[in-house]
Amino acid sequence: MISGSFLSPVPVFLSAALLLGISIMSFSVFIRLNRRNKRDFDKKLAAYNEAVEKIRQQEEAKNAKPEGAKKPAVVKAEASIANSPRRIQFMAPNGASYDVPMIESLTIGNNQRCDLCIKKTGIEPIHCKINYEDGIYTITDNGTASGTFFDGNRVAPNTPTEIKTGVLQLGRYTYFMTIG
Repeated sequence: MISGSFLSPVPVFLSAALLLGISIMSFSVFIRLNRRNKRDFDKKLAAYNEAVEKIRQQEEAKNAKPEGAKKPAVVKAEASIANSPRRIQFMAPNGASYDVPMIESLTIGNNQRCDLCIKKTGIEPIHCKINYEDGIYTITDNGTASGTFFDGNRVAPNTPTEIKTGVLQLGRYTYFMTIG
């Protein structure tokens, strides 16, 4: 026989209040972790932006012409593209920079045959591919388990996605990518 105390609404109320309290605490922990991750990402992004600005300033200083220098003759754009390959620069959080030439496509992975070989766990042999066609750069993830992300958005597997200069994440490794 069931005792009358078990049928009382007080234990039901207490258990519901306890569950509500646990839910609120879990949610607040989730919010704190999310804020911390966002702060970390914002710090990394700020560091990338500073490094990119330094690189741009260095490039401008290299390309600066002394006053009075003659301007070169105008060259057709098609000829200059054919003579010099496109370049994509990757910058790691530790400050290491990789300047990779690109004609039509560029492969990234941990395979020695890739154009950009990244020997890290979580990077697939051919992780992703960057293509250039008609002035548009696209990135394609090769169906990797850890995924490819660009500017915080996951790149759909085996689907070309248009990209510009931004943050490239391969699994848990993040790079700032400058196209130009």
